[in-house]
Amino acid sequence: MPSFRCYFLDAEDHIGARVEIEASALTEAINRALELFREGQPRYRSVEIWQGAVRVYPEQREKRATGESAA
Repeated sequence: MPSFRCYFLDAEDHIGARVEIEASALTEAINRALELFREGQPRYRSVEIWQGAVRVYPEQREKRATGESAA
């Protein structure tokens, strides 16, 4: 089963936490990472999923305090 690394990033794009996810497909890894991001990691601004040396998924939360949208 493929292994994915999920990084939770703060407002300065520094890694605040890392979680290993075992999933049969990228879509499963994305769903599990987003669930963790939205429910269990509210202090982080974005999440990235990596498989080996390749970033396979970026996700950024809106910056609600400033009214800006993250790219």
